[in-house]
Amino acid sequence: MTQQLEAIRRRLTETVVPELPESAKFAREQVLLIDAALASVIECQEHEYRYAVLEHQDYRELLGELTRLTGTPDRDVLAVLDEAGPDTAAGAVPLTAITARTRRMKVLAERLHGELTSQATEQGSRAFGLMARLAARQVAREASWFRLAGFTKDSASIGQLLEESR
Repeated sequence: MTQQLEAIRRRLTETVVPELPESAKFAREQVLLIDAALASVIECQEHEYRYAVLEHQDYRELLGELTRLTGTPDRDVLAVLDEAGPDTAAGAVPLTAITARTRRMKVLAERLHGELTSQATEQGSRAFGLMARLAARQVAREASWFRLAGFTKDSASIGQLLEESR
């Protein structure tokens, strides 16, 4: 997602802004405002999940403490505290660290896959099948990002795909 936002931002500043006539001051201001908004989204979106996890944990702890202070368990509070929530540790890992680690794992997976499939063995055949299944899931996720742009009309939404993959 960050790459797409950065590409849009570059196109605006490198392609659109220079083509605007000097008399189009309002249009130039609007493009630069969009550029600033994209810069903000690029900076913040990486941390949105961590923010939500930590905020969830803060309110979970607050409800627990407030319930202890009242001395009387509230059904609604107990119900919400019984619901499954995100692992607090998930909020400790930045998105950039997750994606960097995933890239390293991809390189290692490609290496192992290449080693296994270079020979006509049962392990090579199984490795090919494993990689093919992963590739199909990856393609479905990638296609879902482009669904709203009209390039992949039949793709599921990313939320639907992620829910189905649980």
